[in-house]
Amino acid sequence: MSETQLGDTDITGLDDNIDDDVKKDVTSNKSSESVTSDVSTGRSREGSAKNVDTDTDLELEEEKKSDFDLTGRALYLSVCKKLGVIPVSYFMRHMQDPVLNMRHHGLGSSGARALAHPLMNNTSVLTLDLQDNWLEGEGGEYLSEMLKENCYITDLDISENRLGSRGATAIANMLTINITLKSINLAGNQISDTDAPALAEAFYENNRLKKINLSHNCLADGCGKLLGHAIGENETIEDIDLSWNFFRKSSLMDICDGIAGNCRLREVNLSMNGFDNAGAFGVADILKKNNTITTLNISGNRIGPMGAILIGKALEVNDVLIRFIMANNPIGAEGAKAVLGGINNENSLITTLDLSGIEVDKDFRTLEQSLVREVTVLRAPVFSDYDIPLRKKPDKYLFGTPLSLVSSDMIMALMKKYCEENDVNLYESLLNADKYKEGMLSSYDFIEAIQSAGVELSEKQGDNLTTFLEGIACEGLIDYSPLKGKQTAGAAAD
Repeated sequence: MSETQLGDTDITGLDDNIDDDVKKDVTSNKSSESVTSDVSTGRSREGSAKNVDTDTDLELEEEKKSDFDLTGRALYLSVCKKLGVIPVSYFMRHMQDPVLNMRHHGLGSSGARALAHPLMNNTSVLTLDLQDNWLEGEGGEYLSEMLKENCYITDLDISENRLGSRGATAIANMLTINITLKSINLAGNQISDTDAPALAEAFYENNRLKKINLSHNCLADGCGKLLGHAIGENETIEDIDLSWNFFRKSSLMDICDGIAGNCRLREVNLSMNGFDNAGAFGVADILKKNNTITTLNISGNRIGPMGAILIGKALEVNDVLIRFIMANNPIGAEGAKAVLGGINNENSLITTLDLSGIEVDKDFRTLEQSLVREVTVLRAPVFSDYDIPLRKKPDKYLFGTPLSLVSSDMIMALMKKYCEENDVNLYESLLNADKYKEGMLSSYDFIEAIQSAGVELSEKQGDNLTTFLEGIACEGLIDYSPLKGKQTAGAAAD
């Protein structure tokens, strides 16, 4: 693709149809100015020589500036006019800044198409941030064509733009050509296994990129082997983010093999892939074999105690890792102690161990306090320190028996036993309360007789006893004859 020569008659660019119209618009001002200049010159020749001498260098310089659109604003306005796109005033004000932040501007594919024209030959912008602009695949293609020509942009963020396979493939193809990008963020773009061949080719061919973010995409088991091998072969990438994808089992092992064999990586993020204990083998492989990675994040991967023990063993032989993040994994206190024990040696260089969200015990704290060197350990509190002893509610009793064990069927036997053990003459009291000597009393009279016999009943106990007595009453009367026996007075119902 040839360069766009702004201000000249030869303007080619991203789209031939648009460029033909843009060429006419941008050069029409130049032609008009030339005609006006010729007319003015002719008139000046007919005048006196003094008028000719009045042209100054400043005027000539201003006329020269009008012929060339060094900023690209005129080109941008012209392209927007042809596409029917409303120009973004923020872009026009900041298109000469080294850092151009265009997040959340709702550009869409047409807006990206308009931006791509002036950015193609822009020499000022070094960092371009287009996060969340709904560029989709078409917009990704326009940006890719622009980046094939632009040799100044070093940092690109096009995350959360729904690029899909169309856009991802275009960006990957661009990376095989571009020689200036050092960092690219492709997070949240619905990139899937079908895009792996193009991505792998980019890893193989690009020898300038140092940082790539592929998080929050749909990469899964189908691309592990291809992508893992490509990562292992790349010789420049130092920071890779593969978090929030779907790498499991064999695919994760392939990815880990590539990472373990890479000799330039410094930071690796494999968090939120859910690879459980099976993935712990791959992580252990990285810790044992790789001698360059200083930061490793495996948070939120459902790794259990067994996986943590495996990782702890691998940490014992690692002498390069500085920051290890294993937060929000259900490894428990035993797993946490295994990991902490793995860094408790003179060879370990770890200064930060992140176990946030993992419950630990007092033994873990003791081990933490006995580490051979200072390490910042982020963890959940020792919950046993905050145990609050709950005051046990006293059991409620009736006639010396827990209320929960009392029933109507056993209430008479329970009262008789209680009275015999406490020398209470309950039967005599009941007999005195029975005016007609029929051996039957109402529940109200029954309880009054109990209290007159010297048995202390609380209001609540009285209510409970009434309930039990009503369970054995016959036409509202209770037969007290089962309580007949040798008894004396004075006791409490508790």
